[in-house]
Amino acid sequence: MWPQHSWMHWVSGCWLVGLVQLGFGQGEEPLHFQGQLMGGVCASQIHGDGISGFNKFGLSGGVGLRVWRKEERRQISATIAFTQKGSRRVPNPKQNDYVTWRYRFTYIDVPILRQWHNPSGWWVGLGLQPSVLIGAEEDFNATGYSELTYVELYPWDLGGVASAGVNWFDNLCLEMRLSQSLLPISPRPETPIIQFDNFMMNMAIQIMVSLQIGQ
Repeated sequence: MWPQHSWMHWVSGCWLVGLVQLGFGQGEEPLHFQGQLMGGVCASQIHGDGISGFNKFGLSGGVGLRVWRKEERRQISATIAFTQKGSRRVPNPKQNDYVTWRYRFTYIDVPILRQWHNPSGWWVGLGLQPSVLIGAEEDFNATGYSELTYVELYPWDLGGVASAGVNWFDNLCLEMRLSQSLLPISPRPETPIIQFDNFMMNMAIQIMVSLQIGQ
């Protein structure tokens, strides 16, 4: 795991790069800014653990910033968010299968998205999501979470993210984000083992409500 000051500098760097390279061109109109307070839930799974389905539920929340020019339907959105990801094997008592286990991976995500806004109040977006791993836990047979020992994880993740949202009220929005790792989050095992037969990649669906602050 990286020292705390290293990943904090890394996150700050990603934030600044995303805001500096806005892609708005050299227009003369001033930039407009809007802050966001975001909170919601996350349903996730992990490619490579042999289990399908978004069965692991966690929390997600953070702060964000939107940037645009006057009368500009294209915006840049940058967020720093706490997100609980992972996977969960669901038992099947009807088949006498009571085995269950869970992984919980906690990340600081820094999604940077290009958004296209419709005048009717909805939008879609695409972007990249660098992330820093701040916690990794495992739970076998519902005995409680403990520090991850079963697999080795990289201290970072780089993913792609797509979003869609709608304005609820003047300053409230509902948004859904789908993210997928673009690079493995762990080394591929030399010999496949139980619950780990390939390299791992995060997949997550987030549903969040955001409070808009500012213009």
